[in-house]
Amino acid sequence: MCTGQPLRLPDHSSFRLKAFFERNLFRTGYGTHGLFPYRGKFHPQMVKALMNIMGLKPGQTVLDPMMGSGTVCVEASLMGINSIGIDISPFCEFMARTKLTALTMDLTRVHSARENVGRVFEYFTRRLGPQPMEEKRKLASRNPITIQSLREDEALLLRTGGGRDTFDTQNLLLLAYLDSIGYAERIRGKDPAKLLCGILDRYLFVCEKIQATLGSDCAWLGKATLLTGDARALPMAEGSVDGILFSPPYSFAVDYVANDSFHLQALGVDVANLREMMVGLRGGPRLRDKYDTYRQDMKRILEECGRVLKSGGLCTVVIGTNSNQISRALRIAEEKVQGLNELIRQLAHESGLDFIQQIDRPVLGLANTMREEHVVFLQKK
Repeated sequence: MCTGQPLRLPDHSSFRLKAFFERNLFRTGYGTHGLFPYRGKFHPQMVKALMNIMGLKPGQTVLDPMMGSGTVCVEASLMGINSIGIDISPFCEFMARTKLTALTMDLTRVHSARENVGRVFEYFTRRLGPQPMEEKRKLASRNPITIQSLREDEALLLRTGGGRDTFDTQNLLLLAYLDSIGYAERIRGKDPAKLLCGILDRYLFVCEKIQATLGSDCAWLGKATLLTGDARALPMAEGSVDGILFSPPYSFAVDYVANDSFHLQALGVDVANLREMMVGLRGGPRLRDKYDTYRQDMKRILEECGRVLKSGGLCTVVIGTNSNQISRALRIAEEKVQGLNELIRQLAHESGLDFIQQIDRPVLGLANTMREEHVVFLQKK
């Protein structure tokens, strides 16, 4: 699964970037994990290792209540483990669902679209409206492709039994289009229409590679259920999952709404309303207010995790240090800030989850702002 070139990089990629993927062959880029560069996502191999440590077996169910780009669900499927992924961002549901579908979807129509990439770009631009760099990130979609409309289209296809590959192709092309817009924003001067060509080449490369590895009989893959929902009110029965693995926001360290504003609006999401609901961003206006609200939200999330987890099951939380920002918000010395890992352990104890063990790991490339991540293992009594 991991051998050979992990993904196809654009010709203009730097030597440093190419060397990174060569050095980290077994950490990132394989399967469909490399589709769309979402900020703050898990390393797939770490997820695989943690699910093995947790003792999860094929046929069991793991929950990620804050799934982000869907790494847990994709990795669980590749291990034959069923999964439930929930995120309050509709864009995350769309992204994760597209990555999972790409493991097995028919790529014939995607190849045809690649040969007519200019028309693909024009179609989405005409439908979704101006690009964010032209409108200062304020998008007035003429006809957004909403999550609800995608669900309705999928339900209709399931009832009628036709056009599945057309629907899957549209989703993969839309993700690639949004990827090209985001890329053009990060690297000014690049034409997103031309970037879409290289991005589609990358998508086809990784999809064909993993499909060749999996073969034609994929009945053993774990089943994933993906939802847009709130981790503070999980839509699940008590004691219904075998394990939980997730990484919550590191308080207000990353503004996921601002990062994804174009993509969210393209899907017809009310960005201002989402901000008022998102853990780590809501509350305020002061950063201290946001931090206090974050503590309350995380307690509720851990209570919900304890409710839906089976007795004896493990809840694994991956969380990093954000002490420099929190110290400024609380106006106390950084060395006096309670680590977010310590906060998780405290709130877990109050929520009926026992602390079992903690593994610390350095965060590469972010030494100035975030030095360590902590893997906190909790167990339901």
